[in-house]
Amino acid sequence: MKKFYLFLSALLVCTLSAHAGTKLLYYQTFETASDVASTGWVSPSLSAGLAIGSDDYGKFLSFSIGANNDRSCHLIWGSDLIKTAGVTSYSLSFDFSATAWGNSHTSADLAVMSDETTCTKHPNSNFRTYSKNWLFDLTQLSSTTGGNAAAASGNQVFAICGDSSNTVTLSSGAFYTMSLDIDTLARTVDYAIYQSGVSKAVCQGVYSVPEGTDMNATGLYYLGARYSSVTLFDNIKESVDLKQDVANKPTATLKGINNQQRVYSLGFISGETLHYVFNDGPEQSVSYADCDGVFTWSNNPNYNPDNEKPVTDPCQSGTLKIWTTSGSATSDIATVDVDNDEVALPATTASIAAVEDGYGKSYKLIADNSTTPLAPKLFIDYTFTPKDGGAVITGSDLSSGSTVTVPSAGTLELTTKAFGYQSTTSTVVNDHKFAQAEDYNLAHWTAADATKAGFTANGTVSNHYSDYGRYYWYTVKGKEIGDTVRTAYNTINCYKKAATDWKDSVVIGKLAFTAIPAVDVSIFEGIGLYLDGQTAAGKWISSLYFVVNGLTDNDFITVSGTSNYGSTSLHPYIQGSAPDQTAYLTMNNAPVIGVYKGTSQFSLYRVSDILARVQVFKDQTANDPTGIKTINTIETSSDAPVYNISGVRVNKDHLLPGIYIQNGKKFIVK
Repeated sequence: MKKFYLFLSALLVCTLSAHAGTKLLYYQTFETASDVASTGWVSPSLSAGLAIGSDDYGKFLSFSIGANNDRSCHLIWGSDLIKTAGVTSYSLSFDFSATAWGNSHTSADLAVMSDETTCTKHPNSNFRTYSKNWLFDLTQLSSTTGGNAAAASGNQVFAICGDSSNTVTLSSGAFYTMSLDIDTLARTVDYAIYQSGVSKAVCQGVYSVPEGTDMNATGLYYLGARYSSVTLFDNIKESVDLKQDVANKPTATLKGINNQQRVYSLGFISGETLHYVFNDGPEQSVSYADCDGVFTWSNNPNYNPDNEKPVTDPCQSGTLKIWTTSGSATSDIATVDVDNDEVALPATTASIAAVEDGYGKSYKLIADNSTTPLAPKLFIDYTFTPKDGGAVITGSDLSSGSTVTVPSAGTLELTTKAFGYQSTTSTVVNDHKFAQAEDYNLAHWTAADATKAGFTANGTVSNHYSDYGRYYWYTVKGKEIGDTVRTAYNTINCYKKAATDWKDSVVIGKLAFTAIPAVDVSIFEGIGLYLDGQTAAGKWISSLYFVVNGLTDNDFITVSGTSNYGSTSLHPYIQGSAPDQTAYLTMNNAPVIGVYKGTSQFSLYRVSDILARVQVFKDQTANDPTGIKTINTIETSSDAPVYNISGVRVNKDHLLPGIYIQNGKKFIVK
């Protein structure tokens, strides 16, 4: 997106009326953003949908709806920027792209606000419907008669500024730039939307703002349509053209780390000249035309951006000073503390993902790059050395979140690595022995087991568990989903226990439902426990929470189950003549979906999920219950360098209020 923005900036400069200088009032490129909180963007009901992403051209903001209904997000910078500038006209531009439209609603809405009341009081709603206080609005039009319940893909039609007869067609996956020139006296907005790489606007015109609407833009509002829509934002700029010369303070963003080498992008706008001095050396200058406003600088005097080989030249530490000039104007100086220390990576952590009888375990490996400058992609190498002297197990270049299985007692050594960074090694001592104490295999209950527990035969299942056919096995080895040589299990016996049949609580052995009052539950033979969810009073409960009584934090619970009416179930190959339903039902066809400490709760969601099996493992070792001892090869130090959230090293003796990173950990200065 950055390349497109630079192309468009040059285009827009040519169309502006004569002026002496452009003053930036607000500028957000997300390059220095370490997290969403630092950008000012919020979502009242889907904060997890906001994230900082990146591509080959830099960072951007992403808003992903996921499996949710319509959800909104917004950015408020307020009206004081324009009021303080004391101008009657100003410009606003930003990049956006819908990489995926909502696949259930055609209800997306994008508004430039002049009053943020609606976005806070009516979130997740169409801004045009609830407010007249917008300076520009795009509303996605329904592709079906009678509402917005249609899936959207490809090209989508949007009404411009509330007028459904004035439309623009936008494509999923394409990047666009919105350009607005706002005249507060004439009460007009000159608008244009450009697509990446195309010089002609896809739409342009003049919108007359109704009386009573404040002409000062206060922020952006976006409504993402239901289910899986993803929208990106970048390069948000509010500026004014002044008759006098103006020089804006340039920006410095850390873009690359290669051992001792640092690479920065120095940003400035059209019409300005960049100047820089490093360690009181000779002053250098760069024109906008030489680099389109993004100049690359390195502390390696022989840096070549096309050379990715290890750096062998001496890389200097020191102070970089940068400023701009335009005509007679000179900007404030931006100062950057540049270091040449190698950046140590965080240690990989390991958590138990599965246990079995004996010392065998699976560990989930997490290498967290959130506090590492530039957040490089981290890779993990491992070596497992058995205590009994057996064969050493190794692996390399694993991604964070990978799982490693060890068969015996021993030591698991983990190394976090990334190109250009200092590797860090941690160690897991796998010295805890577990033994299975309980096995509630609800999927394998027979009619006799169900009757003994107070369940009553209730015919066969007639809902989506049977008609979707997502529980099945293969009768020809190697065939994939969709082949005709698979057999579905769809005649499923059902045993039900109504809410009125439970006494004080719902308990099966030591496995206890913690929901009170009791609810209707069923056993689907060969599948597991199903939550009907209705209480004796007729109230519906969406989730049921479980505990296993009598356990401690030293114990582990392994939970197996399926979701989405069996779409996550395992599909084995069963040798022999088809159908062999008996063989299928005696197998464990539900994957492990969670591993918990013994005192933890776990849940079952009503309608589409099944609880198939609960295994309890008791720790046979009397010391550290986790069995994990982490040893960092990098010692923390109060003398370690301090970085700001954009990854730039700062003077730790003169820290302004803000968030900083030292020894790979964040801390706050108030």
